[in-house]
Amino acid sequence: MTSIELNPAEGLRNPASVALPDIRTKVMAGDVSASLAVHHADIEAIRLSGAVPEPIAIQFETARNLYLYAWHVYRFYMVAKVQALTTLELGLRTYLPDRLPEPYQRPRQKQPMLAGMLGYAIDEGLVRNDGFRRWHEAAERSARQRRSFEIVRTMIDQQLEVIEHDEMEPLEITPEDQRWDLLSVLRESLPHARNKLAHGSTTLTNQVLGTIELVAEILGQLYPTPTNEGQP
Repeated sequence: MTSIELNPAEGLRNPASVALPDIRTKVMAGDVSASLAVHHADIEAIRLSGAVPEPIAIQFETARNLYLYAWHVYRFYMVAKVQALTTLELGLRTYLPDRLPEPYQRPRQKQPMLAGMLGYAIDEGLVRNDGFRRWHEAAERSARQRRSFEIVRTMIDQQLEVIEHDEMEPLEITPEDQRWDLLSVLRESLPHARNKLAHGSTTLTNQVLGTIELVAEILGQLYPTPTNEGQP
């Protein structure tokens, strides 16, 4: 049998190359030294609530480090994503009761799975749309777009060529702007992503920072930082 000759980027690093960026990183990074600092800043900015129990926080830090070192080994991106989702499962399992009611946990299941635990946390109001940065940003974009349409309509109705408008004026965010149900997306997508990767997958992408952020935000809702933390 002829052995498969792997591309050097896929093989074991040697002492001379272990600290070098992956060739795929170099293709996309441009100024590698400057971009590594940005890469680090991106993952360093995603932090857990100080109330998250230490065993869970350690697993989350492992995901952050895997993302950081994916600069050197590109396939660590997918490992970082699996680790983040595994940390989410640990966080939910630690927080929730040992047994959940049906349909979140089937009678023959010894312990609930990620899909059941996440669904239960959502339905019990433990995880909410307003706990996610991207949900607030989507509402703000909707409000900003609506305000732009209203300005244009006013100009048309009043036959104006120019209209004064203060861009710094606070946005009025309405329930219509907040209509996006991010939770319905996460209920399906996060367990699906975890199962697909954990059961074997050839998927390869560096777009995993968003998943790590989502995990941090869910854990932050389960284990919120006390409002008086850091105060004398």
